[in-house]
Amino acid sequence: MIIRLSPSGDGPDPAAGLDASPTRQSRDAADFGAALTGELPRLVRLALHLTRDSATAEELAQEAALRAWSRRRQLRDGAPIGPWLNRILVNLVIDASRVRRDQRELAVADIEERWHDDDYTVDPQQVLARAELRDELEDALVRLPAGYRTVVVLHDAVGWTVPTIADALRIGLPAAKQRLRRGRMMLVSALAEGNPKRAASLAQPMRCWQARRHISAYLDDEVTPETRAAVEGHLAVCPTCPPLYASLVGMRAQLGEQRDRDSVVPDEIAERIDARLRTTRGRRPATRTGGTIASH
Repeated sequence: MIIRLSPSGDGPDPAAGLDASPTRQSRDAADFGAALTGELPRLVRLALHLTRDSATAEELAQEAALRAWSRRRQLRDGAPIGPWLNRILVNLVIDASRVRRDQRELAVADIEERWHDDDYTVDPQQVLARAELRDELEDALVRLPAGYRTVVVLHDAVGWTVPTIADALRIGLPAAKQRLRRGRMMLVSALAEGNPKRAASLAQPMRCWQARRHISAYLDDEVTPETRAAVEGHLAVCPTCPPLYASLVGMRAQLGEQRDRDSVVPDEIAERIDARLRTTRGRRPATRTGGTIASH
């Protein structure tokens, strides 16, 4: 038997008769819940790519999952859940980004004007050097308007095709291609400019906390040459920071190789979201078995 949804997608078609029985609806809800649980690690990983922040990723992935559960009857029978979840999450990310809009956000018209100027150019070595540093790349990405940043990350970092992006954002293929082109141009210009406030700050002697908050990235060789020089200059004269630095180095050496962040964090976040979803659905939380989430 197949449940036929009403044209609005809000519930069963009245013409479906006994096909929409409570037993069948309960079974369909259980099947949807299992499919949703299976998608959670991938959904969290996508949220991490788009937000670059684990707390924000968890919040938005959870909201996407809860919305999907509450609107599950809108997904037609047999339709894949993945693309539908993607659409919900991507739009949540864009909405959240617009609320937290960066004051240094680049203007599309300004970038277009620059790139139309035959005399405009950048230093490619500087752009690539900054793109290789996580803090510099993320600082440049947040300067892109949300709709353009999302397209660039989905295409160039996550590997989505332009048609898939257009479908997720509910925009035409030409519009998706235009956002990708403009987004890439804005990212190059942002990396070429760097952050003037950061450069001015690094020209001043560092205080202890300023140096200490860069230590982790310094250990991972993920700071700019300017930041590296400022941290090393502080360590050379400070009596209290070098012991902390030496302890961090020793601790990291003892820990050895750890699992990649993308394989650990999404699983843990996915389990927390799954537990909340199951509480919402009145079921016991799932447990992870052999790296996967097992249903009860």
